[in-house]
Amino acid sequence: MDTEILSGFEPLSGRYDHLIVDLWGTLHNGIEPLPGAIDCLTRFRAAGANIVLLSNAPFRVSGVHKVLGEIGIPEELSSEIFCSGEVAWRAIRDRTDPWHAKLGRSAGFIGPDRHRPMLDNPGINGEAELEEADFVICTGPREPGHTLDDYIPDLERAAARSLPMVCTNPDREVLRGATREICAGAVAEAYEQRYGGDVAWHGKPYRPIYDEVLKHLGDPDRARVLMIGDGLGTDIAGASVAGIDAAFVASGIAGEHLGVEVGGTLAAGPLADLLDEVGQAPRYAMSGLIW
Repeated sequence: MDTEILSGFEPLSGRYDHLIVDLWGTLHNGIEPLPGAIDCLTRFRAAGANIVLLSNAPFRVSGVHKVLGEIGIPEELSSEIFCSGEVAWRAIRDRTDPWHAKLGRSAGFIGPDRHRPMLDNPGINGEAELEEADFVICTGPREPGHTLDDYIPDLERAAARSLPMVCTNPDREVLRGATREICAGAVAEAYEQRYGGDVAWHGKPYRPIYDEVLKHLGDPDRARVLMIGDGLGTDIAGASVAGIDAAFVASGIAGEHLGVEVGGTLAAGPLADLLDEVGQAPRYAMSGLIW
């Protein structure tokens, strides 16, 4: 295994000019900042690193700022925030690619009420029932505790009309505190695999959002850019596609599987087995976003 296990990030101080940092599972758990995370990034900034946040949040950047403020993440911690919801919103508005250009203007919606601002878009005339919609926007489950089974009727209705789906968050699941919840990616994946649905995926691990971030950073030397995240299929896979180094935070979504918490000991054997299973090889791994 080529992945180097570190006890913290201090050895990497000065090695990277830019950090691209995931949010949920890396910086916070949906309720509060994770232990040591704010201090770690503050120390990186003091050492001269530029920090941008990259999230698969299924809503616009303004909403991400609001959520981070409520959780207690200081705004000055990063220079910029990028998120999948914003990219999806602009794709629906601008329709510059063939897939989005073919969408109609009536949107069916699968998501909670707090995500409905995604429908406030010049590319959308209004929300419609699935039987009358031109396409579907999926931002996640409507209620905490919902499972995929709760959305099978919606997917069957959408599939009956061959509706294309815009997925604003490719994550399959997330930990809110200690509770696992499905994300939009689980619903979109089922639509593709069970019903042959046509899905546009926005966010990590797909190249466009990484290209946007790197362009914002001034197209730096890729060897001086580090992605930090807990999602092997999103953060780490996306970093590989973008040609940048990655640090895997093992206490996030894979923490229970690996038996590790923030600040705990990360065992090489279970880590190697997991990385082999998913086909990823981040340059570094550590228990948490700690210094």
